[in-house]
Amino acid sequence: MRSASVRVFAAVALGSIWSLTACAQSPLGPVTGEVSFHTHSADLGVGYTWGQGTLTYGGRSYPFTIKGAAAAAIGYSSGVSVGKVYNLQRVEDFAGTFWALTGEATVGRGVSGVLMENDNGVRIRLDYTRSGARFAASPERLTIKLDQTASKPLPAASKTSVTQKTSVPAPHKL
Repeated sequence: MRSASVRVFAAVALGSIWSLTACAQSPLGPVTGEVSFHTHSADLGVGYTWGQGTLTYGGRSYPFTIKGAAAAAIGYSSGVSVGKVYNLQRVEDFAGTFWALTGEATVGRGVSGVLMENDNGVRIRLDYTRSGARFAASPERLTIKLDQTASKPLPAASKTSVTQKTSVPAPHKL
């Protein structure tokens, strides 16, 4: 009887932990894509950020440019950002102005994360690695512009595994 009680307790505990982690993601909406980009930031009081990246959405990759401004920052840094895109219903909703409250203290190398949202309700949760020397604690406004002419389908290997056909060479005549 005691063994059954321990199993029931363990099942309830694991179910509770699972539901808490599931609820933790729900305020952001469903994960609908992925993003990666490389940016540079140069600041002297007011700062400027620029770069380029790729959105992966619906089995295609979409290149984009990013630029924007930050207040209350000083220094220079550059780095790579990767993240998840939430609530993206149409690729057209991705382009636009994203707002974020950011903080950065990079001396040499640093890591951080940020959550951005645009007027279409699209959210991006980023993890980024920076190098340089920059201090910032401010609201940031970043504008993303898609390069629609360059969208590409993802390679088949990255979507699903594909079996390869082998061909047998024709016999040679002597």
